[in-house]
Amino acid sequence: MKQGPTAALGSHVAIRQTSDLPKLPAPQAGKTLKHFLDFAEALQSKKEFEETKKIVNEFVVKDLPKLQDLLQKRAEALPNWLTPWWLNIAYLAARTPLPVVTSPGVVFPKFDFSTQEGQLEYAAKISQSAVKFYLLAKNDQLKPDMAGKSPLDMAQYKFLFGTTRVPKIGVDEIKYGCDYKEPLQHIVVIRNGHLFRVQVLDNNEQPLSISAITQQLQKVVSESETPNPHPVGIVSSDLRDKWANVYTTLKKDINNLQSIETVEKALFVVCLDKASEPPVGYTEKDEQSRQALHGGGSKSNSLNRWFDKTIQFVIGTNGYTGMTYEHTPAEGPPVGALMDYICDQITGNAFVVDGPSASTNVSRLDISTNEEINKKIEKSAKTMDNVAADLDIVAHTFKPYGKNFPKSAKISPDSFIQMAFLLAFYRIHSSLPPTYETATLRKFTEGRTENIRSPNTAAATFVKKMVSRPPTPVSEIYEALVHATNNHKKYTVDCMNAAGMDRHLLAWKLIAVENNLPTPEIFGSNIYQQLNHFQVSSSQVPTRNFIQMCFGPSALDCYGICYNPQETELHFMISTFKSYGSTSSKKFAKELNKALIDMKSVIHKATKENSKL
Repeated sequence: MKQGPTAALGSHVAIRQTSDLPKLPAPQAGKTLKHFLDFAEALQSKKEFEETKKIVNEFVVKDLPKLQDLLQKRAEALPNWLTPWWLNIAYLAARTPLPVVTSPGVVFPKFDFSTQEGQLEYAAKISQSAVKFYLLAKNDQLKPDMAGKSPLDMAQYKFLFGTTRVPKIGVDEIKYGCDYKEPLQHIVVIRNGHLFRVQVLDNNEQPLSISAITQQLQKVVSESETPNPHPVGIVSSDLRDKWANVYTTLKKDINNLQSIETVEKALFVVCLDKASEPPVGYTEKDEQSRQALHGGGSKSNSLNRWFDKTIQFVIGTNGYTGMTYEHTPAEGPPVGALMDYICDQITGNAFVVDGPSASTNVSRLDISTNEEINKKIEKSAKTMDNVAADLDIVAHTFKPYGKNFPKSAKISPDSFIQMAFLLAFYRIHSSLPPTYETATLRKFTEGRTENIRSPNTAAATFVKKMVSRPPTPVSEIYEALVHATNNHKKYTVDCMNAAGMDRHLLAWKLIAVENNLPTPEIFGSNIYQQLNHFQVSSSQVPTRNFIQMCFGPSALDCYGICYNPQETELHFMISTFKSYGSTSSKKFAKELNKALIDMKSVIHKATKENSKL
């Protein structure tokens, strides 16, 4: 996650208490600083670490008492002390473009169609399934997500539908679909850059039949055969202030205002894309990931998007479909659950096929532009072309084993995979990367995320023993691996129980700013800057069906890795920027394979040795 400006905190955030879950407590200061030192020591020389210890000791005496007291008061006063800040810092106040770094792509399994007729059939099926899921979420009929025996906050499910991130100068605004007083009955369909309102619910809040939705989609096709010369949606892929200026200008026209408000209130967007081919050396799955993430550039389908909408279903022509989702209102697991539900509906053929037609006609949402805006559309298209050309994304499946193997060795599969990331990175770059791995805080009301950070000293020890020359005895490497994975798992539990480090440090930093206190030296230190440069950003999004999520790296020299560990295979989406010559998605995939095989070998050899003893 990128951390944006600290200005205007809370100004556009509509948060409400949504559950009977406990409030997020303020973490313990001593525990947070102990973690900080552990993570710092893993990355620093002895001399650098001595300096870090001094900085921490000064912070404890000089700054900590006041900052922790102010945080405690905030935690007592708010349902969730973190989430209003987090929405702004991670999302609304960030001025960077949404595609790639902020908005992930999610890909469905390949469906069985290869014609325009099939494209419309599956667009209708995905739409009806999503509408059914929307009604379940809206009417509190979804089974609660659980972490072990603890129920998780379900508010994010309601935030998925009808929600739009509205561009504003300085800080964006989030408009939640569940806050609209009128019933939401429509979606927006985009084809060749043209926008259309399509009805998906009747006046009794029942989903329209597949035939009724398909009839409307056929009308969309008949009215959008030639590309829109001025598709304003592409500007939603650009810097937020640029888009905010265009958006404000467009809304001054009453017809534009009505069209844009129809987009804002749409339950979701369906993008009927034109055919696209993978670049030479890449697979159709890689191309599907590119389409879900950014649309492949202006010559492909990037002009066929509206990136502010929380959900955009991307429907190709060859069985490949997916979703682009705007990250502000929700994390990956609710999106994964929606995708799983849609897959289950399609597998079970659980559709209302026939029924009455829509009660309203398909309406074209024309948006008038002027010469100045047309130039901005062209510039944004070129910017997106550069991003699409630079981003390298590889859909990689590791086939020798799945999460069943580390489980059989009594090791957490997630911790095992994270150690493999560190080992692969070290073998390529001869250094350890500060990492970001998403943990949920949904045990608490309005909970969002914490960072399961690596490497700590235990992980650093394991990696260095794996690569040491002369080789370290296998029994020692095995002990280091078990110790490192156990530490990672323990820290994961800490993070999910509001005892992680990153959000606590952020809170102290923001409280100092808000209360006009001097910025503590710890936040200007080299180690704090280094720890917040996430060279490996990762997220596990497990699903029942073969669904993969992808996102871009947080900076030029970084990797973005989303993974879905299944029983007998491990699925990864690995992204890098081509313009940074030292990183490569394909090279990382190769080293990751090697790391996973070598780690299995260590476990086999060590346990064999132990059995002989």
